[in-house]
Amino acid sequence: MAEVKKPRAKSTAKSVHKADLVEMAAVSAAETVEAIVEAKPASLPAIAPKPIEAGALFSSAKKQSDVLRKAMSEAVTASAKGALEVNDKIIDAVNTQRNVALDLWRSAISPSPLPEAFKAQTHATKQAYEAASAQWKDIAETTTLWFTRSLEPLQSALHRPGR
Repeated sequence: MAEVKKPRAKSTAKSVHKADLVEMAAVSAAETVEAIVEAKPASLPAIAPKPIEAGALFSSAKKQSDVLRKAMSEAVTASAKGALEVNDKIIDAVNTQRNVALDLWRSAISPSPLPEAFKAQTHATKQAYEAASAQWKDIAETTTLWFTRSLEPLQSALHRPGR
């Protein structure tokens, strides 16, 4: 058979001991609160704020605003000019490539002996490739210049010594 456990009687010494701990914690907390209340805050050094004249502040902000507005206007103008220049170069390149392609096809279908037709087609293909390469290289350089010129006014306005 299983043994039945008998309930133990709680000792009063433990409960007295627990009550003492609670009282000690309460006294300690009360002393800490009293010390905090009695303590005086540390004095901070007095800092006298410098008066800022509203007119000077407004004038400075207005000057900066005008400089940035002018820089944005110059950047937009330079960007528009660059875009038009790149657009013109792309149209010229497409027209030139169209003409070269037509010349290539004309040389291919013209009645001539086969070796001469191959020579003409090879020569026309080489010219078409060289023309296209040169034009697209020029377009890439113009695009780089366009972006550089567009950003120069903003960079000069933002890196001005007065900022």
